[in-house]
Amino acid sequence: MAGINADTLSFFQIKITYEQAQHLPGAIIIDYFSKAEMIFGLGGDRVISRVEFDDPKSLEENDELSGSFQIENILQKGENFAYVIAKTPGPIQSIIAQQDGCWVVPPTILSREGGFFMTVQGTSKGLKHARDRLMSLIPDELEMRISKTIDADWIFAPTLPEKRHVVMMTAVEMGYYDPTRKCTQKDLAEFLGLKQNTVGEHLRHAESVIINSWAKHSGQ
Repeated sequence: MAGINADTLSFFQIKITYEQAQHLPGAIIIDYFSKAEMIFGLGGDRVISRVEFDDPKSLEENDELSGSFQIENILQKGENFAYVIAKTPGPIQSIIAQQDGCWVVPPTILSREGGFFMTVQGTSKGLKHARDRLMSLIPDELEMRISKTIDADWIFAPTLPEKRHVVMMTAVEMGYYDPTRKCTQKDLAEFLGLKQNTVGEHLRHAESVIINSWAKHSGQ
């Protein structure tokens, strides 16, 4: 998003009922999780997400989700929910990830009760291209609403101290959150000129702030 003037950004929202999305790979997510909500984007089609489930085994035994919601790491786990890092390679998410000038942001939620709701932010040009491609995917059933220009602070996002923000974003850019871990905390430390335990502390605190800020914002 470097070089984009946030004051000129717009967004559109997509709403698809569970019945309308039966032919899409993501529909199977509901068989495992009653709700999956994006709380932070890690770039591309990777996100930190909160999932809710009836059976904890859903976090481990979910091979059928490889085409729509690949859990790479469990950050925190509760009795019937968890915060996870996941890859979302489904067709709708892939269209957005491949399009310059737009990206998925909260609120983006998939649930048994509400179906699929996605918010896409970006430039007018980026949103138009993404919208045209999405319309060809679900031409008659996709409900989209495009906003007017929005302020930079419309999208909820936690604020991190400058050094912590730099460490977190460097980790994302160098592939620390990729499923194959393209770099280690040691690599990050050497690149940033910091001690490894300092890098680890920054990442843990950043992940905690992201999760707790989202929880407070959502009222859960």
